Amino acid sequence: MDLSTRSEIWQKLSGIDVSTYCTEKEILNDKTIFYLPVMRAHEIMMNNFPEYNWEFSEDPAGREVHYFDDGSAEVRCRMTIGSHTNTTYLAVHAFGEAIIAPNSMQIHVAKQRARVKALGEFGLGYKMWLDSESVPKMLGANPAEVRLQAISDEIDGIEAMWAKAKAIECTNREAGLKVYNRFAKWLMNQGMDDPQQNRWADLCKFKGWKINK
Repeated sequence: MDLSTRSEIWQKLSGIDVSTYCTEKEILNDKTIFYLPVMRAHEIMMNNFPEYNWEFSEDPAGREVHYFDDGSAEVRCRMTIGSHTNTTYLAVHAFGEAIIAPNSMQIHVAKQRARVKALGEFGLGYKMWLDSESVPKMLGANPAEVRLQAISDEIDGIEAMWAKAKAIECTNREAGLKVYNRFAKWLMNQGMDDPQQNRWADLCKFKGWKINK
């Protein structure tokens, strides 16, 4: 069992330079905020505190999102490292403005960012949140910029789901194809197109499989 104190956890995680890994971005007012991708954050944690865990609190209906009277919502990530637990709150938003009646993809993106923010409260990459929380909300955002941000969030969510599917860990073509087909069905059910049109071919090339039998 990890018996590290909060101070020891903070010292270890805050000392890790994540600046070169912060490739996800969000535009807030006149600033561009860069985030640490959730899978990179997970990799770092598995190398430092592999027993860490997290969960998202549920509303009375069993959904991992909490709605307010105006239709906006937030996610709440409960993260534990050793014997220490933090609960982090993050609104489902775009450009710092709450999204009314967010869809499943927007909620998914918020959950992934909440995980990263929860790690920030333990010290990992905390500096990237210092700027983002001090930026004022963007009122009356340009529709074109909102659309670009929505597209960016959608792509981030798709790639996070692909990483979660763990197709790269499949040991044979048949298993990989099953994972890919489930992923493609999920995309279809969400009404979204895959931004990586050659995803199956790229996976086969990487794994040394034949694209078609």
